[in-house]
Amino acid sequence: MALVDRDAGLVLTAAPGTGSTALRDAFLTRPSVREVPAGEAEARVAREAGVDAKHGTVTGLVGCGLLPADHGLRVVSTTRNPFDFYVAEHERTRTRWVLELRDPGSWVHTTPGALDGIVAAVTLDFPDWLVRAVGDPAGMRRINRGHVEEADVVLRMEHLEDDVRLLLGLDLAVPATNVTERERAYWRAYTVEGRRLVERTHAADLDRFGYVF
Repeated sequence: MALVDRDAGLVLTAAPGTGSTALRDAFLTRPSVREVPAGEAEARVAREAGVDAKHGTVTGLVGCGLLPADHGLRVVSTTRNPFDFYVAEHERTRTRWVLELRDPGSWVHTTPGALDGIVAAVTLDFPDWLVRAVGDPAGMRRINRGHVEEADVVLRMEHLEDDVRLLLGLDLAVPATNVTERERAYWRAYTVEGRRLVERTHAADLDRFGYVF
């Protein structure tokens, strides 16, 4: 769910896999914060409009009427080093999302491509999975493109507290939350070809946010 903080003049969206849960928990300690969608009725409105109630963009929330187009708020979201993001996504899918297969009501059974994605993560080693996940090797990709490209301020997952203070002017503790158990040295998973693939397709992310391998 997005968070509206009127005192800070911002709306924070939850970009998947980028520390958004930890940042959300931190912002919810502020009395001026409210959730969007707020409650099951609004969440249903979002779902019926095809908007992810948890990870929806501001564009999506405006489109389904849950935020006014003239909200006047800074749009804030988060990103992550692409090299680390892919390793975490591979591990998260094969160890956490695969368990969702047992639940017939889970999102994995209703989200287009989710089942195929889980099967790919479970059956493919990281280098082969990476090629599939990136897709067109000549294309340009962004981590959570919709969230990042609409945002006025983008916080880096690796420096959340510092970026919140420097870019938003807020002194807010952001403890780690919902961390996947895995090897932290993400670079060990990469082949030379895989590194070059991410460097080429995520050049914009690497340049804008100062990320390196």
